[in-house]
Amino acid sequence: MATKHSLAGQLGGALPAGIDALSEEEKALLGEVFGEARQRQSAELVRAVEDGLKYVPALLRGAVRRAVGL
Repeated sequence: MATKHSLAGQLGGALPAGIDALSEEEKALLGEVFGEARQRQSAELVRAVEDGLKYVPALLRGAVRRAVGL
């Protein structure tokens, strides 16, 4: 189950006061939703970088990939 501490970690900061009003099941669901959103965001970012590499000359793509950590 998601705790206040794990939710704060996922958000990267302090939680709003309204979190205390949520049940444990709602906190767990919120934690799952945050995790899924982060995964989608990460996948979209990788896709955007890959799409952007199409504008880099082919001979430089490998070096650019290494430079950006792909």
